[in-house]
Amino acid sequence: MHPLLYVLEFGDIQRPIGSYGVMLSVAIIVGALIALRSATRVGLDAGATIAACGFIAGGALVGAFSMFVLVEFVRTGEFLRPIQEGGLVFYGAPMGGGLALLFATRVLELPLLKWADACIGGIPAAHAMGRLGCFFGGCCFGKASDVPWAVRYTHPIAPASIEPILRHPTPLYEAALLLGLAWGLFLYRRWDLGSGKRLGAYLVAYAVIRSVVELTRGDMVRGVAYGISTSQGISIFVFAFGAFLLYRARNWKSRELNQASP
Repeated sequence: MHPLLYVLEFGDIQRPIGSYGVMLSVAIIVGALIALRSATRVGLDAGATIAACGFIAGGALVGAFSMFVLVEFVRTGEFLRPIQEGGLVFYGAPMGGGLALLFATRVLELPLLKWADACIGGIPAAHAMGRLGCFFGGCCFGKASDVPWAVRYTHPIAPASIEPILRHPTPLYEAALLLGLAWGLFLYRRWDLGSGKRLGAYLVAYAVIRSVVELTRGDMVRGVAYGISTSQGISIFVFAFGAFLLYRARNWKSRELNQASP
């Protein structure tokens, strides 16, 4: 694992470049490029799409950080320490990014569900890049394991190195599943655009992916109560909302067919 990629030196000033930060930047670029390509292919405005991606990226980072602070406050009772140390919880990202999307599509006059359906494939692809950053940085690590592909974190600044034992490469599991989800969404990129069907499919699929992957997580930062992690609890609501969108999309398709009938 390589949490620290490089140290920039400017005279007496040193600025470390971390692998997680680099991969997070890559994630934002990948997500924005996929969204731009997908939006323009269905006739949506490129400039408005770029602006919307900027709003969403900012909202997602604020949401992920806020969720981290909240989870740590509930877990430890401390408020200032998580703010000072920093961290991100993914499920805060779609909440903050979703609010930013609502604002952006209204201001930029983009069709909300059509834009979301067209561009949703960028989310799991970007998320996969972020999980690779987690793997390189040694955070979001897995439970102890003796599987042949288990990994040992030894870099002193990697959170997982506090107990240098063989562990599940949990971030890699999630990254692989997310890339598979992104590919599936790409294959069905014109799937009833504007109905919310692709968005619903993503939410349902990711809720399942996250709930399963959480079973191999070994860090306590994510918060666990009554044997259920914070992310698994949130996944229940994400799954339910995704299922609602899929149900709504079925009715939307029926209305489309009825309107097309003579």
